[in-house]
Amino acid sequence: MVLVRVGDYEENIITVEDLEQFCRKLREELHKSECQYNSWYIRVPPERLFALLKKAYMKYAQGVLNASDVIAEFLDEYKLSRSLARTITPTLSSLGLTTAGKFTAVAIELGKLLHEGRLEEAKEKLRVLFAKNCVLKEILERAADCSELEKSVAIVLTGYGKSIRFDELKYTTELLRMAHPKCENCDMSCVTRDKIIHCIEKIIQLSAPHMRELFEKLDITLLPEHLEYVRKDGFTFSINVRGTDKIIGKILIGPPIESVHLAQLKSSLAKLDENIAEGVYEVYVKIIPILEGEEKCKSMKLLLEVVRGDLERVSKIVKISS
Repeated sequence: MVLVRVGDYEENIITVEDLEQFCRKLREELHKSECQYNSWYIRVPPERLFALLKKAYMKYAQGVLNASDVIAEFLDEYKLSRSLARTITPTLSSLGLTTAGKFTAVAIELGKLLHEGRLEEAKEKLRVLFAKNCVLKEILERAADCSELEKSVAIVLTGYGKSIRFDELKYTTELLRMAHPKCENCDMSCVTRDKIIHCIEKIIQLSAPHMRELFEKLDITLLPEHLEYVRKDGFTFSINVRGTDKIIGKILIGPPIESVHLAQLKSSLAKLDENIAEGVYEVYVKIIPILEGEEKCKSMKLLLEVVRGDLERVSKIVKISS
C-alpha cells in the first residue's frame, strides 16, 4: 500500500485500479480550471436534456453515433416537434456534449450514469462540464449562494451584451441548480466529496452531540450546547461562547478519506496538529470525514478528536446520517 498526497488530497493506492481511479480524479481536477466553451445558449429543460443523454447512451450501445439521428428519434418518441432540434443542437454544443455532429465521450458517459441511476456521479460530471463553459463558470463563481443563482445568470448574460429570453434564464438557472454544490440539500444518506466540502456546517451540527462525550472526558466545563461555531475559512471554524465574541477554540476539518486506514487517519490527524499550539485556546476539535461503501451511494463516518489546551486528547469514530 502506498499513501499518495497531492496538496490536501490523500489516497491509499493498493491496486492498479486504485491508481487508475486516482489519476482520473487528478485529471478532472486539472481540467476544472480550464474553460473552453463560450456559448450561453441553453434553451432546453434539464429533464429533457437528461432524457436525451440517456437516449444517446442507449443508441451509442447500438452503434448509432450521429447526434441528429438520435435527436430526431428522441423527439418522435416523446411526440415533440422536430423543430425543437433548433434549440437542442446549440445547447448540446455549448455544453461540450456534441462535436462535429456526434455526441462526445463525456455525453455518453453522462448518459450512462443517468441511465444507471448514478445521480451523484452524474452531478460531479456536470460540474466538470460547467467549469469548461466560460459563461457558466462565471455565473457559478458570482453566485454567493443558491438563492442568488438566477440573479447571477441575468447579470452575467447581460454583461455579455445578451438580451435575455425568459426560457434561457429559466433553463440555465434550473440546470445549474441541479448540480451546483451550493444548492446541495446536505442530505447525508448518500455522500460525495463535493457534498462534504459544501455541507461543512451540517457536518459540524451532526458532530456536536458526539463532541459532548469527549468534552466531558477531558473535564472541559463549557459543553457544545453552550458554544457556536464561526467559519474562518473553508475548513476552519472558531469556537465561540454562545452569544458572545469570546473565542475559546477552533474546529479543524481535514479532507475526506476513503475507508478506515489507520496510517491514513494518523497522517490526517498529524496534519491538523500543525494548527494546534499548547496554551493558546481551551479546546480544539479535529474532524476527519471517512467515506465508505459503494461508489453509487457512500455512507460517512467521522473521526472526532478533541484536544484540550494542555494537549491532552481523546477521540472516537462515529457513524453519521441525516
